[in-house]
Amino acid sequence: MRIRGMGLQAIAGILALTLWAGCNQIDAQPEEYGEGSDPSEALLERADGGDVIAQLSAGRFYRTAAVEAEGAERSRRESEALRWLTQAAEKDNAEAQAELGRVLVTAEGQSRNIAEGRRWLGRAGLAGQGSAYFLLGEVSKSGEDAPPNPVMAVAFWEKAVALGHVGASHRLGEAHEQGLGVDPDMESALSYYRTAASDGYANSQYRLAVIFDEGVLIGRDALEAVKYYRMAAEQGHAAAQAQLGFLYARGDGVVQRYDEALRWSRMAAEQGDADGCNNLAVLYLKGLGTEQSFEDALRWYRLAAQHNHPGAQNMLGTIYLTGQGVDVNTSEAEHWWRMAADQGFPAAQYNLGGMYTRKLSTTMLRIEAVEWLGLAAEQGHRSAAKELSELQTTIAADAHVSEPGAVPATPENATL
Repeated sequence: MRIRGMGLQAIAGILALTLWAGCNQIDAQPEEYGEGSDPSEALLERADGGDVIAQLSAGRFYRTAAVEAEGAERSRRESEALRWLTQAAEKDNAEAQAELGRVLVTAEGQSRNIAEGRRWLGRAGLAGQGSAYFLLGEVSKSGEDAPPNPVMAVAFWEKAVALGHVGASHRLGEAHEQGLGVDPDMESALSYYRTAASDGYANSQYRLAVIFDEGVLIGRDALEAVKYYRMAAEQGHAAAQAQLGFLYARGDGVVQRYDEALRWSRMAAEQGDADGCNNLAVLYLKGLGTEQSFEDALRWYRLAAQHNHPGAQNMLGTIYLTGQGVDVNTSEAEHWWRMAADQGFPAAQYNLGGMYTRKLSTTMLRIEAVEWLGLAAEQGHRSAAKELSELQTTIAADAHVSEPGAVPATPENATL
């Protein structure tokens, strides 16, 4: 199983929106929302009458609705969001100012205005909106309208943390871990992650779990890893659920329980997590915690492989070569091994190169086999190194035979 780190997204991407929605304090319960793409008439009437709370609610409605729309309808909803939020923001409503800044920096097309968004976010931050400072940090880090400025990003995140923004604590943990805008400092990184984790921030809980699980940045502590994986998993964090299932299957940091491995892996897999799908496939293939089922194993391996899980792709290749629950199909085996090999998976690179030496492929060229075996050997795959050496000996012998006066290799001294 792979232990996956946290990927960073662009400011207008999904992660920025998720962090905002999960951490700010300005998203109130919807009031008097209508059905469809517009708020209720009652809400719009109050907004037209100058009610700042109604204007803020209408702006939020259209901002949320815009995310679910496309093309011209998305542009219309963004324009309506900007119209109502601007009216409320100009009346010094700090929440509206923060929302307005958010829409301006994340909108698409003509509605997007990073400079104006920064201005409103700055006003909202000064008025005590931590989410505004958080988003200013995101914009500074990504360099949406200027060169990336990680030092400024850290300064904004620190202001957001002072106002209680949990997502900013996570960002400061990343900054200190990676040396982004500050000197690398693992102790400070852990402190920020722990602060956010204790406030229920699942991404920080997961990151702490990975740090303790990998044991690269600090000494490995399986018990701490399990503790934080469980905290994140119980909040629905798919990657944490998958890894918790994996640890239960191994009995690493917990008492080995295949039923728990199956439960957590299924929760992750049902969210589309590739590792969770792969875990389930292994459990079904071996009949651990459930009845053995080649059909279910193949189904989950396929789902994991379709999510680009190289281990699952490699295993599918093996299944099609051996005919375990399926008809033997060397072309399918080569297809899946090639997909995993292209991702740098050494076992698949070895299997793919070996198709030439075992005469399992009608299209594999010898030079290609040498390349794949070499790539696997460079990653420490011993069988690949051995097979590569044998193949190179054969190539050298063939070259010697082709030279004038050379003695042909006999069956006894030839390497097959």
